[in-house]
Amino acid sequence: EILPQSPELPADVFTSCLTTPIKMALRWFCTRKSPLLQIDQELIDKIPGQLNNRKSVLGELNWIFTAITDTIAWNLLPAELFQRLFRQDLLVASIFRNFILAERLLRSLNCTPVSVPRIPPSYQHPLWSAWDLAADVCLSQLPDILADPPLAEYKHSSFFIEQLTAFEVWLEFGHDDSKDKPLQLPIVLQVLLSQAHRLRALLLLARFLDMGSWAVNHALSV
Repeated sequence: EILPQSPELPADVFTSCLTTPIKMALRWFCTRKSPLLQIDQELIDKIPGQLNNRKSVLGELNWIFTAITDTIAWNLLPAELFQRLFRQDLLVASIFRNFILAERLLRSLNCTPVSVPRIPPSYQHPLWSAWDLAADVCLSQLPDILADPPLAEYKHSSFFIEQLTAFEVWLEFGHDDSKDKPLQLPIVLQVLLSQAHRLRALLLLARFLDMGSWAVNHALSV
């Protein structure tokens, strides 16, 4: 395998994924964008907000990224390994979330990153489509936001609303006697951090937990 070399990407793509995942994900997205979306990559370094402020542009993207990578890991990994890698240490969890991104990006560049312990391939997980949509929504507004910060109004992503709706559909029609865990469960628990959607998330979670002890165990495994 040959490490990627492109003027549009950092010299060390893998390390950039581990250290600056949001900016790296957006840069990669720009290299694969539709002709309808023309974005100067230098604008990515100017995205306003703080990572820990979920109401800001950068903070919302980071929140969505965390929810998606946590959910992908929870769905793919054995429960014990998920708890060890993603719940026992914040730094280890961050590294493995970013590794999941690195796998997606490097696979598209014909490289195969490897972790220890090894985790299943996740680069084709359907939730990556939701991340691409969130990135597209953000980048399409970025020129206007940076051109006139005081007056520009940022339209927040509908990601969490859509995932709550998907979970509600699963509650209505998707579950069966197999007691399989729902894809969106970790995202529903993430939404509890949002005051705007907390009530709806609590009502949906209550409906899920009422299904029995198996549902309670799934929720506790997150």
